[in-house]
This record gives sequence, C-alpha cells and structure tokens, in this order.
Amino acid sequence: MFFLKPRKYIFLTLLLVFFALSAASISAGRSFAYDPKGSGSVVERLFNELKPGVVHIRVLGIARLKNGAIMPEEDIGTGFFIDKNGDILTNFHVIGNAGKIYISFLKYKDIRASIIGTDPASDIAVIHINPAGKTIIPLIMGDSDSLRVGERVIAIGNPYNLYQTVTTGIVSGLKRSLFSPSVRFYGNIIQTDAAINPGNSGGPLVDYNGHVIGINTAKLANNAQNIGFTIPINLAKKNIPQLIKYGRVIRPWLGIEAIKLNEDLSVLLGIKYVKKGLLIEKVFPESPAFKAGLVAGSRLIAMKNINYLTGGDIITRINNKKVYSFSRLEELISTFTPGQVVILKVHKGKTVRSVKVRLSSMP
Repeated sequence: MFFLKPRKYIFLTLLLVFFALSAASISAGRSFAYDPKGSGSVVERLFNELKPGVVHIRVLGIARLKNGAIMPEEDIGTGFFIDKNGDILTNFHVIGNAGKIYISFLKYKDIRASIIGTDPASDIAVIHINPAGKTIIPLIMGDSDSLRVGERVIAIGNPYNLYQTVTTGIVSGLKRSLFSPSVRFYGNIIQTDAAINPGNSGGPLVDYNGHVIGINTAKLANNAQNIGFTIPINLAKKNIPQLIKYGRVIRPWLGIEAIKLNEDLSVLLGIKYVKKGLLIEKVFPESPAFKAGLVAGSRLIAMKNINYLTGGDIITRINNKKVYSFSRLEELISTFTPGQVVILKVHKGKTVRSVKVRLSSMP
C-alpha cells in the first residue's frame, strides 16, 4: 500500500477540491441553462424536440354567402401527432368545413388527410394520414389536472400561416368557462397568456417537461390582450378512443328542453311551491325522459316577447345534487355513461317525487 507524505497529501487534497468545485460550477451552469424558471434556452430545446410532431393544416372548403352565392374558402390551423399510425389531433372548427385537408410537417408537404372522428361539442377532431415511409414522432400527452396557475408553458402553431411559430407564457387561470354557438365548456378550460392567434387552433400547449397539456382553441377578441383558451388534454384523452373507434363521442342523453327557474320567474309564472330548478318545456319522443314519464309544459304564457310553457315538471336535483340551470344539468349528465340510471327529484304543484331515468346515448 502506498501512502502519500503529509504535505503532498494536503496539496493534492486542495487540488482535488478545486477541480470538484469547478466541475460543480460548470454542472450548475448547465443545469441553470435548462432551468425552466428563468432561461430561454429551454424553449429552444423543447421547440426543436417537439416541432417534428406538430403539423400545419390547410383546409379547402366552400363558403355560402348571405346572398346564397357559393365560393371556395381556404382555412389554416395546427395539429399534432398522437401516435405513429398517422393520427393527428386538432380542433373540430379547423376541419369542420373541410372538402380537402392537406398536412405539412418536416420535409413532407401537402399530404392528403382524411377525417377519422369529430366531436363538435368539445371542439376536437382526429384526422389521419398514411404513415408509410414517413418519419412520424408523436407528442407525449401530459396531465392537465396537475396544472398550477403560474406554471410556464409554450405554444407551437401556425398563426396567420406563419409556419412553426413558438410563443411562451404561463397558465393564467384554470377552470374557466367558454361558450360559443356550438361549444360549451363548463369550468374546465385553461387560460393562458401565451400568444394564440388564428392558425394556432388545434396546436399543442406544452409544459416545460415537453408534455402536451392542452389544445389551443380560442382567444378573447376585441380589446383583450393575451387572453387565450386551451382545451385540457385530459378531456381530449378521454374522447380520443371513441373518436378513432366510432367516429364520434357517445354521450349520455336525458331528452328534455328546460328553462332556469328562479324566484322572480316563479312569481311571474304563478308557481307557488318551487323557487329554483328547471322547468321542463319539452320532452323528446322516445327519449329516456319520455319513457320515465316526465311531463312537459302545455300552457303558453308570453311576457316581454318571451314565450314560456308552464305546467310541466320541475327538476331540482339529480342524484341528490342541486340543479339550478340547464348548463348545470348538462354538466352533471356528462359525468354518467349511456345505460346508467339517475334519480331525479321532480316537483309538480305540491307533489314531490323521485324519478328513475335510464340514460341513453345522444342521437
């Protein structure tokens, strides 16, 4: 065994400590360079890793003008690969008017794509290209339920046809609601200040682990600044298998039309025993509600140019959860699957009863 002399040992020890500290400093510098909290280089790295899986979508369709004339229309959007089979996730509103769809990514330009499945209610769609001979790198889907306000994110897309644009920002808010003529999201939309513009629709919102946590879908118009909205990826993950298998999302259905009843309206309509709930105005024939014996209104009352059908059943609870609006009813129904039985608390005059309804799939 060889022993160093004390002086040489001390010198060698100091030398080793010096090199160790230098290495640690270099290592720390490298770690900081990819630190998502402050460095821009993480965006560069993630963009280079993710851009092969993000596609440019060009849609050719037909638009009908107000005077009835028909003219060709071209739209653009974004999507991203979800598997190596050539399946691409995007927004429904990107391809909803499609006659022909063309995809561009990496070195591949204007590849014809076909529609596999669409769901206008959640504004998502799956389209497909033939994967043969192509390099396809699917993106990894993350967990949108674990997001926190203030978390840093990046968006990749094709705003205004500017190919492969990356923007950065944070999660500005969670559990937002978003409504349009065809889409209703109740308290589950992600708000971000990462710049989102026309052409970004259908593109990924990605966390700093490189995982997709949302599908960029809309921005607040008018004078708003940096207020964008993203569909949570967990919502899409739940629906993708049905879109691929059935071409649509199979949702539970009750089969009624109803209006929100509050204290003021109940007084105006002469309803004495219930102050809040859903007043049924229509029951669809052969629907679950019809088969369960729910009754629609039959007496017409007109007030302030609004017609009300009164005399129908009033729903106040579903499975013991309060129902105070039609959107709340839709939200609660969406948590079930076709074939499940729900129990409604139903009022008519002084009578209160529990009604079992077996939900069916939405036609």
